[in-house]
Amino acid sequence: MLIELLTKRYPGMRAWLSQRLTGLAMAIYSVLAVGRFFYLAPNDYATWLEFFQPLWWRMATLLFWTALTLHAWLGIRDVFKDYVPNDSLREVLLKSLVVLLWVYLVWASYLLLA
Repeated sequence: MLIELLTKRYPGMRAWLSQRLTGLAMAIYSVLAVGRFFYLAPNDYATWLEFFQPLWWRMATLLFWTALTLHAWLGIRDVFKDYVPNDSLREVLLKSLVVLLWVYLVWASYLLLA
């Protein structure tokens, strides 16, 4: 049943499921981040470095940013489809959004993996 819903016959279902899964990933990361924050209680630069030092945490943060990027793309794309009636303006806005989201994701990757 679920596989049938994810076929081309129901194109909105994939976007809906992707939106929910990225939201779940971000929620799990947020709970972990708050717990880790209260456990380490970073209050100076050295402690913040220690907070982001483990590779597993940097990978989790990169996964969070990737999920956030996809989540934002799906949500804002639908808002543009609903509220920007001019097709050419919508295309410009969507392309600008893609460029901006890619820049943010590359920047986050650079900061986390450098």
